[in-house]
Amino acid sequence: MQPFFSDLCKNKSKQMEREKIATIDLHDFNSIPFHIVYMDNDIAILKNISISMVPDSKERKLKCFMICFCEDGETSIEINSKQYNLKKGLCAVLPPGTIISNGSKESSCNIHIAAISQNFINEILCTNKDTWNVIHYLYNNPISPIDRDSSYKIYLYKELLMTLINEAPHAYSKQTRRYHFAGLFCEMMAYISQKVPKEEYIRGNRGHAGSIVHDFISAVNADNGSHRTVAYYADLLCYSPKYLSFTVKQLTGKTPLQIINAHAINQIKYKLKHTDMSMKRMADYFDFPNPSFFGKFVKTHTGMSPMQYRHSEAKK
Repeated sequence: MQPFFSDLCKNKSKQMEREKIATIDLHDFNSIPFHIVYMDNDIAILKNISISMVPDSKERKLKCFMICFCEDGETSIEINSKQYNLKKGLCAVLPPGTIISNGSKESSCNIHIAAISQNFINEILCTNKDTWNVIHYLYNNPISPIDRDSSYKIYLYKELLMTLINEAPHAYSKQTRRYHFAGLFCEMMAYISQKVPKEEYIRGNRGHAGSIVHDFISAVNADNGSHRTVAYYADLLCYSPKYLSFTVKQLTGKTPLQIINAHAINQIKYKLKHTDMSMKRMADYFDFPNPSFFGKFVKTHTGMSPMQYRHSEAKK
């Protein structure tokens, strides 16, 4: 009985620690009501806020699609463990699963935010290879210039949407706003799709194979980095590891293990940078057999030991 009870307590403790990782969904923006321009069950539009006003935590994983447009000023924002400067005329387009936090420097910045539920995204986006090209691109390239000069159509959609939001309500106000917001979002996705390099294209049509890839990437993004085998995700999605590997490779050009490891190392780098957890606790948190295995994994993917990486980030 003792080993079982010990493992149960250990797993419960680990689960409680993981539950401290905050998420951001639409309803979280209710904490800053004075900045809400429009809100329904699927859309939240806010103005004149700063990144620090977003529901606060050391790390925040998005459960919604979030667009942050910098109207004025400049600030830094950390997205998936990488530092970016967000300044006037630039827009951060952040898919669900993205991890964000305040950057290293404090500054004055006026940001407008649009947050969209995953359900609404599924309704308005055509689920084809072009959509997935954009989504994959955004995880590594979240900042784009989206202003009046770079995309006049997006600017016109935005102005019309704000006019519809500010006008006196009528029987079809909600539907009109939602349809125009859907148009604005699709125009933005089309604009970003033109930036995706051909070598990053997902190959083939979506179909059933694309659904598998979607489910696989969603499962990886929902994980904290503690599951690092193709077998785990194949079992989770009820496919054989061989079939999952073939399908993912065919559509993305990457093996499932490459995608899994890239996600896991981003989670680990974030913990190394933003916590003082010991290597033993870190190895346990990410389900490594021991600190030695954990150290080898980090060195393989960063070229440094965990402590070297932590010290190098502390100097920045």
